[in-house]
Amino acid sequence: MNESIDKSRIRSFALEKGVPITRFILKFNSLMDKSRFTLLAVNANSILTIKSALATAKRYDAPIIFITTLNQVDLDGGYTGWNQYDFVKIVLEESKKAEFEGPIILASDHYGPWLKDRQIVERWSYDECIKWLQKSIGACIDAGYDLLHIDMTKDIELHKNEVLDVDKIVARTVEMIEFSEEVRKSKGFPKIDYEVGTEEVSGGLTSIERFEEFLVKLRRKLVEKQIDVWPCFVVGDIGTSLYEPKLDFNRAKELVSVAGKYDCFVKGHYTDFVKNLELYPEAGMGGANVGPKFTQVEFDTLERLEQIEQNLSQEKSFQASNFIKVLYDSIVESGRWRKWLFKHEEGKRFEELTKMRKKWLLQTGARYVWMKEDVKRAREHLYSNLKLNGVDGEKIVLNSLNRAMSRFFKAFRLGNLNNRILKLNRLIG
Repeated sequence: MNESIDKSRIRSFALEKGVPITRFILKFNSLMDKSRFTLLAVNANSILTIKSALATAKRYDAPIIFITTLNQVDLDGGYTGWNQYDFVKIVLEESKKAEFEGPIILASDHYGPWLKDRQIVERWSYDECIKWLQKSIGACIDAGYDLLHIDMTKDIELHKNEVLDVDKIVARTVEMIEFSEEVRKSKGFPKIDYEVGTEEVSGGLTSIERFEEFLVKLRRKLVEKQIDVWPCFVVGDIGTSLYEPKLDFNRAKELVSVAGKYDCFVKGHYTDFVKNLELYPEAGMGGANVGPKFTQVEFDTLERLEQIEQNLSQEKSFQASNFIKVLYDSIVESGRWRKWLFKHEEGKRFEELTKMRKKWLLQTGARYVWMKEDVKRAREHLYSNLKLNGVDGEKIVLNSLNRAMSRFFKAFRLGNLNNRILKLNRLIG
């Protein structure tokens, strides 16, 4: 398989130069001085999120990165019901509908042992995780992914409060990059990019010293094994989390400075609820991941639409969809909300949590069940009821997502980026 997801001129130039597309785009960052940019990586957790990301990227004339986790899109279907091939097909179809002609970068997110929830629940061994991981990586490469995030920092076999030493993280990272390159070369596919590391405290590379030690030892090991690859992104702890809405600007700049010495860019995770987004390009951040934020926007808009439906049903006496009730039950039944509980909340039933925490878990946990049949039927029922009353529910949800997307595109200085890159490319040849 491995056909390019887009036919953009930027991808064509990257292929001509034999450079993976992500690195090709990022190299222009240092040439743009005060108009430096941060690439947006959208977690593709729903069809509407994909549609919105493509529509907004088209409006801003910018590249878009789509990321997928092992929990979300994988050989077993993940919680979306899509494998890697399904996902690529969906993005391709939606990009054609949107008439988007810019670069689309497909990327894996946190590919490593025990980063798939069932592997923790079922207590898989390291070797079992690696066998599955290799198959998943093979599927990504075959399906046409451009960027692989190799995250070998988690190990549930360690004692409590113990973390992997840097040498072990490096060895495991190189092992998976080497495997990935063997697969790619055996199929004759073009070069791909890599992202390494994690922002997580447990097993992560959170201190500046440990961050740099990882890069030094990673380069040494790759050279030693004669693997002609270097990651374009390294994940750094820039102070953000799903609960911390602020980028630590000074820390980000320091990590960017360290990464720059080793010819790579820092990628930020947990960017969803950050308030000072405009500081990302200012700090020199190469990329940032966003996912749960768009689920929250989709949930909140659907909740408002259901209230409109309820009011209409009382006036005109038709059967309401009860969409939010169906969604609520499905989220709670999935049990996936438990992974986001605070320590003092562990062991509690969903109903025992505070009103604020339940709302947050519903808003962000809806992504796990969007594709469940009962949820899809209830949503279709909601849309149908609204349509009979002159309301286009899907369009309203998309408009909400588009506004949320625009905030990131604007803050990350992505406006007219495709054209800016093409102009600079002509100048430097």
